[in-house]
Amino acid sequence: MGAFGGFLFSVWVAREYGDAALGKAELFILWVTVGATLLRVGWDGAVVKMFGSWSSAGRRDWVRDGFQKWTGAMLLVAVVTAIGVPWLLDWASVSRPSLWIGAAMGAWVVIGWLAECLRGTGHVGTYALFQPGWWMLLAGMFMALGFSDPASALGLSSVVMAGVALLFTAWWFRNRYAPHLSEGQDLSPRPTQGMARLAFPIWIGSVLHLVLSWADTAMLSVWMTETDVAHYRAAFRLAALLTFTQFAVNALGAPTFGALHAAGNMEGLRRTVHRIGWMNAAVALPGFLVLWFLGPWLLGLWGASFSQSDAVQALGILAAGQAINALSGPVMYLLNMTGGERVGLVILAVSAACQLTAGAIWIPEFGLVGAASSACFGMVVWNVVSLIWVRKTYGFWMVSLMNGWWRRN
Repeated sequence: MGAFGGFLFSVWVAREYGDAALGKAELFILWVTVGATLLRVGWDGAVVKMFGSWSSAGRRDWVRDGFQKWTGAMLLVAVVTAIGVPWLLDWASVSRPSLWIGAAMGAWVVIGWLAECLRGTGHVGTYALFQPGWWMLLAGMFMALGFSDPASALGLSSVVMAGVALLFTAWWFRNRYAPHLSEGQDLSPRPTQGMARLAFPIWIGSVLHLVLSWADTAMLSVWMTETDVAHYRAAFRLAALLTFTQFAVNALGAPTFGALHAAGNMEGLRRTVHRIGWMNAAVALPGFLVLWFLGPWLLGLWGASFSQSDAVQALGILAAGQAINALSGPVMYLLNMTGGERVGLVILAVSAACQLTAGAIWIPEFGLVGAASSACFGMVVWNVVSLIWVRKTYGFWMVSLMNGWWRRN
């Protein structure tokens, strides 16, 4: 449903307000996504592992206390962001995409944090409601009610979504995670001193992941027009459908990996990884064939101009990269949840450097095709290197097609 919301918003803006309007909206989303991720400083990733281990240990009191304390800090960051970002951009004479940029960025600091708190406790159904697709679906509803500026609609929808998410999640933790200590249970305070140490490498990894996810779009906006950005993002959205199942199963896989690793259950970890890999492959391979043959028609849903040859070629390249990503399995999740954060950090740094270098060379020359090629190149690098590292460290290949059910006893 979240993916459907993103598509609906994207097609609506392109058809009703033109290609350039969609390009501006996509760049607004880029600003908000990058800013909010940087401002959460990796605590959203660290809390998944921390809450997962505490929940498996039955320390409901630690979970609730940690949620209350750290959510207050995130709210403070959000308020400062909403007030300070517009002022900072004005002071620096930087052109901003909308007056709503600070409010939307602050709202997504809160939304992203709350979503990861829920995922860390295993409530992935509720976590799924706090994803960007729902944000864009709500923005589309506001536009249907009269908002003509996509950025304003996105800004308002992010604030509304953050308010609802905060109220619901606070109620959830208050009622579901009240402390229930059994007789003789350890009453020592929760260990919080390791949170910052855990968060920092995850934050650096998130920054590098942002480079891998958005550098192609950002660099394209430098050398090309907003219309080109719109065409490219339409192709990117279609290619991302190949990881549809990957998002769903990885959402549950991350805390599961952490719990299994903490318990020393390496065989259970291997089985879980391979099952997730097969779920990803079952969607990615048929989906790749569909996009390869029906790509021009699917791009035409946004408008006739989206079916140009460059966009079709970009879709094919991006689809190939996403298929490789899906077949490789949740390799980076595995590293981050099993103590391999620093290794993952090095791998992402190398991949980001490769993608940035390729983008700087290819995008000015080849436009959309160059952007797609650089994104695919970075994706292939980090997946292949990660696969080799996991094989060396844990003794199994994560690629689902190399670990079929026929190998089970």
